[in-house]
Amino acid sequence: MRFLALIVVIFCFSCQQTPEEKGEALAKQNCGSCHKFPDPSLLDKKTWNEGVLPEMAYRLGIGNRFELLTKIPDEQYQSAMRLDIYPETPKISQEDWDLIVAYYTAKAPEKPLPQPKRSPISSDLLHFKRESFISPADPMGGVTSIRIHPQKSEVWVGTRMQKLWILDEKLKIKQTIQTPTPIVHTQFVGKNAYAVGIGKLYPNDQHIGQLVSIDENKKQVTLADSLTRPVDVQLADLNQDGTTDYLICEFGFEAGKLSWVDGKTKKKNNLKVAPGARNVVVKDFTGDGKPDFMVLMAQAREGVSLYINKSSGIFVEKPLLQFESVSGSNYMEVADFNQDGFDDIMITNGDNADYSYAKKGYHGVRIYLNDKRYNFKEAFFYPVYGAYKTLARDFDQDGDLDLAMIAFFAENDQGKIESFLYFQNQGNMKFNVSNLKIPGDGHYIAMDAGDVDHDGDIDILLGNYQFGNRKPGANNTPGLQLTYYKNLLR
Repeated sequence: MRFLALIVVIFCFSCQQTPEEKGEALAKQNCGSCHKFPDPSLLDKKTWNEGVLPEMAYRLGIGNRFELLTKIPDEQYQSAMRLDIYPETPKISQEDWDLIVAYYTAKAPEKPLPQPKRSPISSDLLHFKRESFISPADPMGGVTSIRIHPQKSEVWVGTRMQKLWILDEKLKIKQTIQTPTPIVHTQFVGKNAYAVGIGKLYPNDQHIGQLVSIDENKKQVTLADSLTRPVDVQLADLNQDGTTDYLICEFGFEAGKLSWVDGKTKKKNNLKVAPGARNVVVKDFTGDGKPDFMVLMAQAREGVSLYINKSSGIFVEKPLLQFESVSGSNYMEVADFNQDGFDDIMITNGDNADYSYAKKGYHGVRIYLNDKRYNFKEAFFYPVYGAYKTLARDFDQDGDLDLAMIAFFAENDQGKIESFLYFQNQGNMKFNVSNLKIPGDGHYIAMDAGDVDHDGDIDILLGNYQFGNRKPGANNTPGLQLTYYKNLLR
């Protein structure tokens, strides 16, 4: 009888719900099943109705499959079919879907919500000098990665033309290495370089990415292949057998993995089967002598997790942060920002190359402080449209961490060019912000910081990836590859 009474109460409550309340409940049930429930205020009405909701309909089996086939490349469509991204039979009724659409349409703002108030941006060059590196080899600019060698007077630059340039400290090309695919990340360990070849740059789930080692004679050896759009690798003896292993982020598109390859057996071990593994930081976070790592996931279920090493290649995941599904997480740095002896987390979010392209006031740079128990709380946020990557270094050599940020999807509509910003630390989570007179001729997708000229201070290199103008009249320098901020402190 009690069970029957409970059913009656639930039935009566559902009858009393308004259509809007029903739409909200259905949205939380269906949209929240694959990722964090997205509040309608995150996007404007047009973006919901013309970008996100039509795609969600396909993923719930609602809509014309033939129409979908005409909108996306066949390769992407076939991959999605294999992964059952677009089911053949509807998962909800058309009536329920219409209630979800009506809910978002009613609750979403007419225009994107504005950015929160922020401190002003200056154009002071401060202690830097700016130079440009222009190559006639690529008239539109196509840098895919930059790494400043920590020991040698070299800069390694990956390009979309599948060439790896080795530059001297004057940024002159002294050697070119042909690679199977564009290199998007390079690590240096000992005498070898370890380069990540993404396969194809545009979103895809093909298994054509590679990890290769390059020795002093520039001989390439493939360490792992058949990778799904890999974007990051870190090297460590994860299972403590005396051999270096490879921790790989396979970003993918609809499919992807966080995996590690045993350096001794070459066996690949999957830690997380999901798209969006962006970058990892390896460190003994628990203090037990074994390498743990944090990973940023940047697709649908966006967030940060700590993987605790339990020995013998076994890891336990501890979720630390969760972000909105349209957050656009791009990059993570782990550092002690408040100098209390505990690692904090900095997240850059601003990826705008998806179904929800719009101005997003929540794009920017965030610092989450550690409460010394590995619980994290936001302590700093600086809004920047399209923020892509931020590095924390002591650029001014005063003992605290300053920031250098690039914004690949910058809007530059606030009176200041924001494709690059420098944050000079003033203490207590306050920063003076300058764009260091950055010109408006680059879409910066790559950045590294290091002592390029070996004079004892930290320089900055920005890599341009020109894919076309978002706005008419934009100035783009043909052939621009690198923008070099030489630190003048030493």
